[in-house]
Amino acid sequence: MISSTRAFLFIGLCFCLLKPLYPKTEYPYPGDRPSGITLHAFVGGNIQVTPEKKIKGGTLIIRDGKIEAVGKNLKIPDGCREWNCTNQTIYAGFIDPYLLSGTENPKFLELNHDEHVHATADLSFHGLPSTGQDPGEKGPGFEVSGVHPQRKLMDGLQAEEKKWGELRKFGFTSAHLVPSEGIFRGTGPFVLLSDQEPNELILKNEVSQIIAFDPVGKNSSPPVYPVSLMGVLSVIRQSILETKYANERVRFEIKNQVNLRFMPHIGIQALSRSLGERKSMPIWIEPGSCLMNAKAMEIAQEFELNNPVIIATGDEWRNPEISLSPHHDYILPMIFPTIPDLPNPEDWEQVSLDQLRAWDHAPSMARLLNEMTRTISFTTSETEPGEFHKNLLQSIARGLPENSALASLTTNPAQICGVDKICGTLEATKLANFFIVAGETYFTENPRIESTWIQGRPFFHYPDNGVTDSNSTQKIKEQTSKLAQHPSQLNKPVLRPTSVLFSGFKLWTCENESILLDHDILIENGKISKIGPKLKNDMPKGCQVILGKGRHLTPGIIDCHSHAMILGRVNESTLPSTAMVRIADVVNSESVNIERQLAGGVTICNLLHGSSNPIGGQNAVIKLRLGESPNKLIFKKAPKGIKFALGENVKQANWGDKYTTRFPQSRMGVKMFFQNRFGAAIVYEKKLKNAAVKGLPFRRNLELDAILEIIRGKRFIHCHSYRQDEILVFLRTMEGFGVRVGSLQHVLEGYKVADEISRHGAGASTFSDWWAYKFEVYDAIPYAGAIMHERGCVVSFNSDSPDHARRLNLEAAKAVKYGGLSEMEALKFVTLNPAKQLGIDPWVGSLQVGKDADIAIWSGNPLDYRSRCVQTWVDGVLFHEIEALAKRDKNRADERLSLVTKAQKSLKKDNSIEPSEKAKSKFFHYSLESACDLYPHSCRSNENHAHCLHQ
Repeated sequence: MISSTRAFLFIGLCFCLLKPLYPKTEYPYPGDRPSGITLHAFVGGNIQVTPEKKIKGGTLIIRDGKIEAVGKNLKIPDGCREWNCTNQTIYAGFIDPYLLSGTENPKFLELNHDEHVHATADLSFHGLPSTGQDPGEKGPGFEVSGVHPQRKLMDGLQAEEKKWGELRKFGFTSAHLVPSEGIFRGTGPFVLLSDQEPNELILKNEVSQIIAFDPVGKNSSPPVYPVSLMGVLSVIRQSILETKYANERVRFEIKNQVNLRFMPHIGIQALSRSLGERKSMPIWIEPGSCLMNAKAMEIAQEFELNNPVIIATGDEWRNPEISLSPHHDYILPMIFPTIPDLPNPEDWEQVSLDQLRAWDHAPSMARLLNEMTRTISFTTSETEPGEFHKNLLQSIARGLPENSALASLTTNPAQICGVDKICGTLEATKLANFFIVAGETYFTENPRIESTWIQGRPFFHYPDNGVTDSNSTQKIKEQTSKLAQHPSQLNKPVLRPTSVLFSGFKLWTCENESILLDHDILIENGKISKIGPKLKNDMPKGCQVILGKGRHLTPGIIDCHSHAMILGRVNESTLPSTAMVRIADVVNSESVNIERQLAGGVTICNLLHGSSNPIGGQNAVIKLRLGESPNKLIFKKAPKGIKFALGENVKQANWGDKYTTRFPQSRMGVKMFFQNRFGAAIVYEKKLKNAAVKGLPFRRNLELDAILEIIRGKRFIHCHSYRQDEILVFLRTMEGFGVRVGSLQHVLEGYKVADEISRHGAGASTFSDWWAYKFEVYDAIPYAGAIMHERGCVVSFNSDSPDHARRLNLEAAKAVKYGGLSEMEALKFVTLNPAKQLGIDPWVGSLQVGKDADIAIWSGNPLDYRSRCVQTWVDGVLFHEIEALAKRDKNRADERLSLVTKAQKSLKKDNSIEPSEKAKSKFFHYSLESACDLYPHSCRSNENHAHCLHQ
């Protein structure tokens, strides 16, 4: 008995020591699928090892889910299953670096210039009761909705077999799943697109912290902060500042051995990984618009976020010079607009040039990004795999090299996701993620993918009945060349001379009372260098000469109240104080209003926040330098300013029953709120000084920073106002804090308290003859401007309308009709006086030696309704000329006609792939830069007027 037992044990030991004929496999539980053989050799096929390296007739060996060897004439290991891959090509598995997830129907961020949103506060202010016990989202974290960097998509991961199965059929083997909601959205995992358990899918728990410029507050009812694009950017800045403060405080307390230490909340803990020296968690940004790409780069530089990956919109063709950077990696959605089959010829008249350009540029975007950025990767999000493949081929036909297209699906996404050591190529030691396609190339119209392998596990694909696979040698169909222009190439100065002499003009200097008839004006390097008679002898070499022939020359018109070139909503209407938001963040350099207002002689605009709150956002004074970037439009010498407001708008009169909780709800409450915020700023300043003296970490508050600048005299107030009683109360309240108001905007009852306004020193920027458009302006009169001027006020006429801004010269003329002012004094209402109100009169507003060469040339008297603005110069550069504008308009009309013809012809071609609903709707979607021109805003109604203006 003993001997037989020993013999049994000896035999068992021998079996254990024997080398197995087949690779070791795990025995499945009953009912589970066997894992099968894990050693495979793929022989005789073309192997695309990397985008640049291809082995013809090679061998690929994989073992236990990894690539063991790749090359020619390799020895096949014993026990290996061989696959004959003759006349087939093996590619590394494709990677989707931005697969939207987390909701039932995740979507890319689409920024729109929505109609005005009435909103309520959701944050507490010092000295005021909070509107809720737990501001922001439920639980610990930041107090602003949409700021949840601590969220991890991995926590709720489930395989989406239906969606992932379709992706596998087109060669996709792995993806970075990204959250699709919020501003700071949190992180997502990098997963295998397999059908295994969640634990088996994850290759990397977190890839990056996702930031989106998403005004999430508008989705609440009633809406909460932020509902505007500028509000979102403010939230991003404040969240980063709070995180940096928390980290500094923790380090300070550790260094100084504080017993009861500060504990940052989970949101700060999560965001801290993306800040500081280590930056262990990269940041990716989805800006949502062409111009916001540039803003994303600017914020990254401001807070030293390295060079975040940027999610492109496909609208970068609008201004590639500022929206694309060679220092950043980009991810491009492959969503192309689909031309609609319009039933009537007349329907094509409603299709704008902008829509046609977006359609025609779409297939060229991949090539553009490939040439102008560090790397480009593609994502399938919001496209069907078949549609994605069709669009990929169109991109290649438009000039994207095949190896670049392949890199955009393999090595580039692997690199930005931080998995390039295990994915992206068919090199030894990497995961056995690949697919096998019949023929020589994947890049055919209907590639026949035989199988997709994920970590060494095969998924076989069988063609549907009736589907005919294309010949493997079929080439990509030739596509028509791009006809659409880049707007940035067309919106250029007409003339940029170093010096120019204007001779023979009637000069309205706005310095002298009379018009200078026998004087010339010499411009050098953008400045007025000389004014005097017969300056031709003083001309520098190569000077351009322009003869007036009796025409009139005036300073450029200045609009002291404009909302025309602002992106993503003019009002952050949620909070009673939004002093932290900045119009400078959302200047729309692509607006058609720049060109239109230059045609009316306007050279400078004061872009103001709306009037929905007592303390609005920071303004931006811009020069209309057509074709320049938003940053280059901003007039850097202009003093800082901010919008305040009084009256019906700020107390939410007639907003509805939902809007009765935001303080203040009365006119007397408005005064109290001003006192509260200025008092809070004074306390804030004391804490700031105390922290500086003691070397303590200090928590910056962007709202109080701006108000403190007002108290220190470094920021002008421009206050929306109507009634005389409110004007007086406001001026006295500001005087109590030692503040001089820069300007009272509208100020339609200012004529009743003109002496008090003059004594205070505030400017009065009013309308020429608007009245009775709402109850609080019933007492407005057209003589108000002249009366306030006679009482010593600095008076200007403003537009508050992109349309009226084109005719401000005629608004000035009304001061002659209503009040009997001289023509020169009337012109000052739109030139020198608004310059004084904005604090920029040392540089602009009149024709004076040393000032900027901002001028307008008129065919006749500028106050005559028959006169036209012939030329407009800004900084000595000719940006508007009637003849050049007519030529530009004709070129646009010709371009549109050619695009319509091309679009109509494209409808007649066979289209084997049915476009998605997203592709159909995208054609009718206006980008943010264009949409902002379709819904002009005015403080007169505090609404966005929804009349559509096609470009």
